[in-house]
Formats: sequence, structure tokens, C-alpha cells
Amino acid sequence: MPNIEDKMAKARAAKKPPTYKNIHPDVKALDDDATLSLKNVKEWEKHNKERVKELRPLIRKASGKEERELRRELINRVGYVKSIATYLDTGTWLDLFYGKDQENKMKWKTIVPAYDSEGFVKIENWRLLSYNETTTD
Repeated sequence: MPNIEDKMAKARAAKKPPTYKNIHPDVKALDDDATLSLKNVKEWEKHNKERVKELRPLIRKASGKEERELRRELINRVGYVKSIATYLDTGTWLDLFYGKDQENKMKWKTIVPAYDSEGFVKIENWRLLSYNETTTD
């Protein structure tokens, strides 16, 4: 009679790779070396879920400033996990930061520019003074 470990090994070998039906096709299409690839994002999600589990008992034991800091970290991490779930469902990254511990800042790219009433491209963080405006320095 075959050993249980042998049966399990045979079953694992016969198992097909996952199809990820709940993952957006754009996310699945990215290479593994891409920043927001499925492999990387799943790793970030796992890390943050583990950290959330670690934080809950620490908060119960802490008090004062330490407790507030841990609660803030918990809320940030829970929000980040939700943001990752949204990305996997929709293919749209909503968060300003990315990475295992949100250590990198997202760089945005304008795909379709917006135009003002005069037909000029709207650009953030600028202002041209018209002739009738004066500056007070």
C-alpha cells in the first residue's frame, strides 16, 4: 500500500498551475520583474497581513504614545491591504505608495491631458499672472 506522503506528492505533481480567475487580466499580463507584478504584489499583501496579525496583540499590551503609533500603523496597513485587493480586482493602483512596507512613492503619468477654457494644457503647481494682477512681495 502506498505511503500517504507518496500519494500527496503525486497529487501535487498532477495539480495544474493556478488560473487566477479573480485577478484582473492586466495584472496577470505583467512580467514577474515588473514593479507591480502579481508575484510582487502578492508578496507585499502577505507581508502586510502578517504584520497586521502581529500588531493586534502588541496594541493590547501597549499604552500611551506607543499604543497610538501602533494603532496608526495598523490602520495604514489594513488600508494598504485593501488597496492591494482593489488593484488585483481592477488593475488600478490607488495608493500613493508601493512596496513591501510602502517605502516607495508612486510616480504619476498623464495619459490624457486636461485643457482649460482657453485651450491650454492644465499643469499642476503653476500660475501665470495676468496683466491686471499684481504681486506683493
